[in-house]
Amino acid sequence: MSEKLVKRHRMIMAWNYEKGEQWMNELSSQGLHFKKGGLISSSFVRDESVRYTYRMDYQTGQSRENGKFQEYLDLYQDAGWEYVSSFGLTWHYFRREWQPGEEPQLYTDRESLIMLYKRLLGVISAMLFVNLFIMILNMVNLNTFFTEGLWTIGVPLMILYLGLFALLGYGCWKIKKKVNNLKLQV
Repeated sequence: MSEKLVKRHRMIMAWNYEKGEQWMNELSSQGLHFKKGGLISSSFVRDESVRYTYRMDYQTGQSRENGKFQEYLDLYQDAGWEYVSSFGLTWHYFRREWQPGEEPQLYTDRESLIMLYKRLLGVISAMLFVNLFIMILNMVNLNTFFTEGLWTIGVPLMILYLGLFALLGYGCWKIKKKVNNLKLQV
């Protein structure tokens, strides 16, 4: 008999992945256990006999072919974490059985956590600049529409890009703030 998957929808922003972990932990306390993540939709399995603590990790360069991915999984397994699944090649989900009063973390030292945030900051910054370049190309190509169809294509496209830049810029700011707060801790 196969597991019946329950879908839940929530978009988790990279700069606020801790809220995604909190959401998965709350669902686990209700008997829904994370199975597979997606951009907006995630799958869960119902089992009220157990409760887990979930953590997410962002890693780049963990190709499954070069053996580094297995080394990466072994490292967390040795620390007591069970690998659940991955979204793309970068977001990896781990869990361990929940213990009252315990808040286990994947990153136990400040320097590793700073490196995680810097990886996220690098990717989001790159997305910001790539989209800026694409916007400039689109605006040059749509130059003729600015005289003939300003309101039909040009303005809606600019509003879309401004929203995207605001979102990515906000993400960069939030991550940079987390890095600075960690650096101030002694």
